[in-house]
Amino acid sequence: MLTATPSVTPLPAPVLADIVGGLAAACDLWRGLVRHDPDGRHPVRLLATEAYEVWLIGWARGQGVRVHDHGPSAGAFVVTEGELTEVLPCRGGGDAVERALGPGRVRDLAVGTVHDVVNRSDTTATSLHVYSPGLTTMTYYDPTTLLPMETATIVPERPALGPSAGTYALHPARRRDRP
Repeated sequence: MLTATPSVTPLPAPVLADIVGGLAAACDLWRGLVRHDPDGRHPVRLLATEAYEVWLIGWARGQGVRVHDHGPSAGAFVVTEGELTEVLPCRGGGDAVERALGPGRVRDLAVGTVHDVVNRSDTTATSLHVYSPGLTTMTYYDPTTLLPMETATIVPERPALGPSAGTYALHPARRRDRP
Protein backbone atom coordinates (compact mmCIF):
# COMPACT_ATOMS: atom_id res chain seq x y z
CA MET A 1 0.00 0.00 0.00
CA LEU A 2 1.31 3.46 -0.90
CA THR A 3 1.50 6.02 1.83
CA ALA A 4 2.09 9.73 1.59
CA THR A 5 5.65 10.90 1.91
CA PRO A 6 5.92 14.33 3.55
CA SER A 7 9.11 15.06 1.57
CA VAL A 8 7.16 14.97 -1.72
CA THR A 9 6.69 18.47 -3.14
CA PRO A 10 3.00 19.20 -3.81
CA LEU A 11 1.98 19.12 -7.45
CA PRO A 12 1.08 22.53 -8.97
CA ALA A 13 -2.54 23.71 -8.65
CA PRO A 14 -3.33 23.35 -12.41
CA VAL A 15 -2.17 19.72 -12.33
CA LEU A 16 -4.30 18.96 -9.27
CA ALA A 17 -7.30 20.63 -10.94
CA ASP A 18 -6.75 18.53 -14.07
CA ILE A 19 -6.54 15.31 -12.05
CA VAL A 20 -9.74 15.98 -10.13
CA GLY A 21 -11.48 17.24 -13.29
CA GLY A 22 -10.46 14.13 -15.22
CA LEU A 23 -11.82 11.86 -12.53
CA ALA A 24 -15.03 13.87 -12.27
CA ALA A 25 -15.56 13.32 -16.01
CA ALA A 26 -14.95 9.58 -15.57
CA CYS A 27 -17.91 9.13 -13.23
CA ASP A 28 -18.51 5.57 -14.43
CA LEU A 29 -15.37 4.64 -12.44
CA TRP A 30 -16.61 5.86 -9.07
CA ARG A 31 -20.37 6.56 -9.16
CA GLY A 32 -21.21 3.21 -7.53
CA LEU A 33 -18.87 3.93 -4.58
CA VAL A 34 -20.47 7.15 -3.33
CA ARG A 35 -22.58 7.00 -0.15
CA HIS A 36 -24.98 9.68 1.04
CA ASP A 37 -25.54 8.51 4.61
CA PRO A 38 -27.52 10.89 6.86
CA ASP A 39 -25.71 9.42 9.89
CA GLY A 40 -22.23 10.44 8.72
CA ARG A 41 -19.88 11.00 5.82
CA HIS A 42 -17.94 7.98 4.51
CA PRO A 43 -15.01 9.23 2.40
CA VAL A 44 -13.62 6.67 -0.03
CA ARG A 45 -9.96 6.78 -1.04
CA LEU A 46 -10.18 6.18 -4.78
CA LEU A 47 -6.56 6.40 -5.96
CA ALA A 48 -3.13 6.70 -4.38
CA THR A 49 0.26 7.37 -5.94
CA GLU A 50 3.53 8.67 -4.51
CA ALA A 51 2.57 12.18 -5.69
CA TYR A 52 -1.17 12.39 -4.93
CA GLU A 53 -4.29 10.66 -3.73
CA VAL A 54 -7.98 11.13 -4.58
CA TRP A 55 -10.98 10.89 -2.23
CA LEU A 56 -14.70 10.65 -3.01
CA ILE A 57 -17.14 12.12 -0.48
CA GLY A 58 -20.93 11.90 -0.37
CA TRP A 59 -22.65 14.63 1.67
CA ALA A 60 -26.17 14.31 3.06
CA ARG A 61 -28.16 17.45 3.79
CA GLY A 62 -26.62 19.45 6.66
CA GLN A 63 -23.32 17.57 6.82
CA GLY A 64 -20.01 19.37 7.13
CA VAL A 65 -16.48 18.84 8.34
CA ARG A 66 -15.12 21.35 10.85
CA VAL A 67 -12.70 24.19 10.33
CA HIS A 68 -9.52 22.37 9.27
CA ASP A 69 -6.37 22.32 7.17
CA HIS A 70 -4.74 19.49 5.21
CA GLY A 71 -1.34 19.41 6.91
CA PRO A 72 1.54 19.59 4.41
CA SER A 73 -0.71 18.75 1.44
CA ALA A 74 -1.99 21.01 -1.31
CA GLY A 75 -5.28 20.05 -2.89
CA ALA A 76 -8.19 20.70 -5.16
CA PHE A 77 -11.77 19.57 -5.03
CA VAL A 78 -14.73 19.60 -7.37
CA VAL A 79 -18.43 19.26 -6.67
CA THR A 80 -19.88 16.67 -9.03
CA GLU A 81 -23.52 16.92 -7.93
CA GLY A 82 -25.50 19.12 -5.59
CA GLU A 83 -24.02 22.19 -3.93
CA LEU A 84 -21.48 22.65 -1.17
CA THR A 85 -20.53 25.79 0.73
CA GLU A 86 -16.91 26.48 1.51
CA VAL A 87 -16.42 28.63 4.59
CA LEU A 88 -13.15 30.54 4.92
CA PRO A 89 -12.85 31.92 8.46
CA CYS A 90 -11.34 35.36 8.90
CA ARG A 91 -8.42 35.73 11.25
CA GLY A 92 -8.92 38.56 13.69
CA GLY A 93 -12.65 38.07 14.21
CA GLY A 94 -14.08 39.39 10.93
CA ASP A 95 -16.88 37.75 9.00
CA ALA A 96 -16.08 34.48 7.28
CA VAL A 97 -16.06 34.38 3.49
CA GLU A 98 -18.50 31.85 2.06
CA ARG A 99 -18.44 30.38 -1.44
CA ALA A 100 -21.28 28.36 -2.92
CA LEU A 101 -19.83 25.63 -5.12
CA GLY A 102 -22.03 23.91 -7.66
CA PRO A 103 -21.33 21.06 -10.07
CA GLY A 104 -18.11 21.46 -12.04
CA ARG A 105 -16.68 24.15 -9.80
CA VAL A 106 -13.06 23.33 -8.90
CA ARG A 107 -11.55 24.89 -5.79
CA ASP A 108 -7.76 24.99 -5.35
CA LEU A 109 -6.38 24.53 -1.83
CA ALA A 110 -2.88 25.83 -1.21
CA VAL A 111 -0.83 24.28 1.59
CA GLY A 112 -2.02 25.94 4.80
CA THR A 113 -5.56 26.73 3.64
CA VAL A 114 -7.91 26.69 6.64
CA HIS A 115 -11.58 26.19 5.74
CA ASP A 116 -14.77 24.27 6.34
CA VAL A 117 -17.03 22.57 3.81
CA VAL A 118 -20.76 22.16 4.46
CA ASN A 119 -23.79 20.89 2.57
CA ARG A 120 -26.39 23.58 3.32
CA SER A 121 -28.65 22.64 0.43
CA ASP A 122 -31.81 20.56 0.62
CA THR A 123 -30.33 17.74 -1.48
CA THR A 124 -27.32 15.45 -1.33
CA ALA A 125 -23.98 16.49 -2.79
CA THR A 126 -20.93 14.62 -4.04
CA SER A 127 -17.36 15.84 -4.33
CA LEU A 128 -13.96 14.57 -5.41
CA HIS A 129 -10.79 15.74 -3.62
CA VAL A 130 -7.15 15.37 -4.67
CA TYR A 131 -4.26 15.95 -2.23
CA SER A 132 -0.56 16.18 -3.01
CA PRO A 133 1.24 14.63 -1.33
CA GLY A 134 -1.41 12.34 0.14
CA LEU A 135 -2.97 13.35 3.43
CA THR A 136 -0.95 12.54 6.54
CA THR A 137 -2.57 14.93 9.03
CA MET A 138 -5.47 17.34 9.36
CA THR A 139 -5.56 19.99 12.05
CA TYR A 140 -8.95 21.16 13.32
CA TYR A 141 -9.36 24.73 14.59
CA ASP A 142 -11.63 26.63 16.92
CA PRO A 143 -13.98 28.41 14.48
CA THR A 144 -13.89 31.67 16.46
CA THR A 145 -10.27 32.01 17.56
CA LEU A 146 -8.72 29.82 14.83
CA LEU A 147 -6.49 28.28 17.48
CA PRO A 148 -5.56 24.64 16.73
CA MET A 149 -7.75 22.25 18.73
CA GLU A 150 -6.72 18.81 17.49
CA THR A 151 -4.43 17.26 14.90
CA ALA A 152 -5.60 13.95 13.48
CA THR A 153 -3.26 11.48 11.82
CA ILE A 154 -4.70 10.11 8.60
CA VAL A 155 -4.34 6.36 8.27
CA PRO A 156 -4.48 5.59 4.56
CA GLU A 157 -6.91 2.96 3.44
CA ARG A 158 -6.52 0.77 0.40
CA PRO A 159 -7.60 2.67 -2.74
CA ALA A 160 -10.95 1.53 -4.13
CA LEU A 161 -9.78 1.79 -7.76
CA GLY A 162 -6.88 -0.12 -9.26
CA PRO A 163 -3.61 1.54 -10.27
CA SER A 164 -4.59 1.85 -13.94
CA ALA A 165 -7.78 3.80 -13.16
CA GLY A 166 -5.93 7.13 -12.96
CA THR A 167 -4.46 6.67 -16.43
CA TYR A 168 -7.90 5.73 -17.75
CA ALA A 169 -9.56 8.76 -16.17
CA LEU A 170 -6.94 11.27 -17.27
CA HIS A 171 -6.53 10.05 -20.83
CA PRO A 172 -7.74 12.85 -23.15
CA ALA A 173 -10.05 10.47 -25.02
CA ARG A 174 -11.94 9.89 -21.75
CA ARG A 175 -12.46 13.55 -20.92
CA ARG A 176 -16.08 14.40 -21.76
CA ASP A 177 -15.37 18.13 -21.62
CA ARG A 178 -12.78 17.95 -24.40
CA PRO A 179 -13.34 17.33 -28.11
